[in-house]
Amino acid sequence: MKSIHYAFIFCFLGLSYLASAQEEPVSQPADSTQTDVHYLDEVNVVGAKILRMKRDSVSATLKIRQPLILVPQNIVNISSELLQQQGALELKDVARNASGVYFSYNSTPFDQSAAMQIRGFKGFTTLNGMSRRFSYGASIDDEAIMESIEVVKGPAGFLNSTGEPGGSVNIVTKTPGRKIREARVMLGSFNLYRAAVDIGSEVQDKGFSYRFNAAYQHKDSYLDFIRTDKFVVAPVLQYNFSPNTFILAEYNYIRGNAENGAYLAKVRSEQDKLKGPISKNYSAAPGLPLSYAKNETVRLFFHHKFSDQWQITSQSSYLAAPYETWYMTTNGSIVNFDEDGNTNRKSSLTMGSGTTWNSQLFANGSFRTGPLEHDILVGGDFTSSKDSLALHRGIYDFPYNKYTYRNRVDRDSVRETTRLARIENNTYLKSVYIYDNIRLHKKWLLSLGARYTWYTNKRRNVTAAGPGEWQEFDQKALTPRAGLTFSVNPSTSIFFLYDQSFIPQSGLVGTATDPATGEVTSSRAVDPQRGNDLELGVKKNWFGSRLSTSLNGFYTVKTNVLVTDLELPGFVKEIGEVTSSGIEVDILGNITDRLSVSANYTYVHARITEDQDPDLIGKELPQAPQQLFNTWVQYTIPMKNNARIGFSLGQVTQIKRSTSEPHQYIPDFTKLDAGINFTKDKYFVRLLADNLTGKRYMASGDIFNSYVTGNPEYFYIDGEPFNVQLSAGIRF
Repeated sequence: MKSIHYAFIFCFLGLSYLASAQEEPVSQPADSTQTDVHYLDEVNVVGAKILRMKRDSVSATLKIRQPLILVPQNIVNISSELLQQQGALELKDVARNASGVYFSYNSTPFDQSAAMQIRGFKGFTTLNGMSRRFSYGASIDDEAIMESIEVVKGPAGFLNSTGEPGGSVNIVTKTPGRKIREARVMLGSFNLYRAAVDIGSEVQDKGFSYRFNAAYQHKDSYLDFIRTDKFVVAPVLQYNFSPNTFILAEYNYIRGNAENGAYLAKVRSEQDKLKGPISKNYSAAPGLPLSYAKNETVRLFFHHKFSDQWQITSQSSYLAAPYETWYMTTNGSIVNFDEDGNTNRKSSLTMGSGTTWNSQLFANGSFRTGPLEHDILVGGDFTSSKDSLALHRGIYDFPYNKYTYRNRVDRDSVRETTRLARIENNTYLKSVYIYDNIRLHKKWLLSLGARYTWYTNKRRNVTAAGPGEWQEFDQKALTPRAGLTFSVNPSTSIFFLYDQSFIPQSGLVGTATDPATGEVTSSRAVDPQRGNDLELGVKKNWFGSRLSTSLNGFYTVKTNVLVTDLELPGFVKEIGEVTSSGIEVDILGNITDRLSVSANYTYVHARITEDQDPDLIGKELPQAPQQLFNTWVQYTIPMKNNARIGFSLGQVTQIKRSTSEPHQYIPDFTKLDAGINFTKDKYFVRLLADNLTGKRYMASGDIFNSYVTGNPEYFYIDGEPFNVQLSAGIRF
């Protein structure tokens, strides 16, 4: 597949050459009020108006004011219009629009963002720039609340106090902007039906404005027995004291239910993988209690603009995120059978809960010191999170044979469980930061800054004997950042970035032992992991700034990774190191009024570079594809009477997806999608087809040595077979 690698870069450079004669002014920093930033590049699709996919800046919740072409970092801003064009319904559907993003093994219909990976590392998700969860709470999402998705590659101290060095995803919710009246319905395969409304008023210079979104969705799984429902309600109220000052109150409610079980994964041997009916579901059972995941978020946002140079922003949020998932197991593991296809199943219940408080205060300002122009960001964050996780196992055995396939269980017996363990985890974060973008010359922009973070974690285990003692871990870290942007011309820039991340961790290092007994006599808490990221890249806008591309290379090292201390059971060593390096290409926007494109390519080499076990050095990080290649192209043809018809074609390719077993990979795949849409005045109809060839593939998965058989086995989730969506709507 190296040909894809080189061909994609060649296309990027070729487009750059074709557009090199186009010189457009560099975008000025957008007015940072929330309304202006959110709608900078939107054009409503009514009649013959053109939908622009590219956005030149980011939301106010990302805190930075520079246009994207001047930011020394690869940031992809994905609009809600593109998500609707692709039929995206949740966050995992967005991954195809940004390089390096991959949704790895996750076994339930909920909590998809918990399995997100960026550049081989676990991704971090924020909602309007604030943390969603830390440990065990649910993080269910839905397209109905998404105004845009901002994918930030690499560390981002201006956004997060902590996080893996691969990157993060910021979900920007819908708030008042322009007047909107929209209703949509959708029908599709697997008994899908969905209805959604989006109603909002135009923001006034003084007075109230509002936005209201709601959705209901039902969908059966391609797996037998599983049926899901989702409910979304999201009202927003804004009051403008003046054009420069406003306060906003927002409430988001998202709940997902699953009947008859909530486990999607399969376990198969090498010989049996991706074989047999895709619908077979040994973990489901009619009679199981309802599974659910819920997010309730309340946010208050205040913004005041003192002048064209200075402004202050404050926002706070509260998130409650409980969930319960029920499914059937064999001795606490995925259902497995003897040679005759027999087993005993027991119910399993996982209960999680998370509550998170966030508060942020930051100011943006610009000023001069002699010949230098400064654009400064200064602020502080506070986060408090309380999470818990409890594991329960059923009391009764239910004899089961996979050939007779009789899944129903007694409703009363199956819900009787005993708790195996409960973990309580409390996290507290405080941080302050300052970042300065210094205009050294009309072509040079220097970015300098740092964040200092204080972290406290308290955790304990609760067993049948009662609660254990709280263990407390305190850590702090300074994470500096330096970037340099060179404007080759008004539409082209080259950037360099050095950035650090801070990843708290818990554990004890044995520092002294008794010479006679070998027992540990003293210990200390572990230090945090540190991520160091180096990037070099080039960005280009062309075709009247309608299309953006970026090409960048990255080299990221995560140090102080914990490994098990083989000599001192129960303790760890801080000698691990992992490295991720590669290249990324992103293309997003409109080539012409008729042709739009979202395409990206990633090559990642993520591996262990230091470990006490020499056999592990060089091993690839699990669930990290070496290559990702995604495209989505739409061509629109104008017709008479303000009508338009559009044709779409998309492709997703994932190559050499590593697993927990060295030098073993889950199978590569390429999936094709297509669509056709018709728009006339305020009406639209869209038909989308996913997995056109009906290819059987693993959407995600891993390989482990089974403790039952002792042989490597595939744990995976099937990709959906061929399916269609038909949606229709009206915009007033």
